[in-house]
Amino acid sequence: MTNKLYSQTPNDTIANGMAFKLGSKLTLKLVKNSQNSFDYKVIKYSEFTEQFKIFETEKLFEKNPEKETVEVIFGIGYYKEGKDDKDFQTVMLSRNNYSFPLQFDAEIKIWNKEEFEKTSVTPLNPGSRHTELWPYKIDFLALINFRQHSFK
Repeated sequence: MTNKLYSQTPNDTIANGMAFKLGSKLTLKLVKNSQNSFDYKVIKYSEFTEQFKIFETEKLFEKNPEKETVEVIFGIGYYKEGKDDKDFQTVMLSRNNYSFPLQFDAEIKIWNKEEFEKTSVTPLNPGSRHTELWPYKIDFLALINFRQHSFK
């Protein structure tokens, strides 16, 4: 099975995976596909250049999120006061606004490498927010193959 990756596209494009540049805030709407998983479309997109405290992220999400969406923020966060280079990390924040748990795959394009590489991501419980951290700069993040998750 192969996945096609698309760069940020208009919200009428439905795909199994798209890549987003560092500094992106988006809202995704899932669309059931024939493989019993989900493709998706981007229904909201904006640049996100704000650097944020990693453990103070609730205010970054919509107060009243649209139901049956996934919100994602891909940016730079920091620990402590953000005064030292080592305090900064590449961060993906996500919130599942569906009524069921979700799993997806992700690939990252690290700043000094040519190819995307697979990275692990944790399943998203319904109504929950989640944080993924990387200790190095990532230029692009690809979100691929959304599916309903079963905690067994």
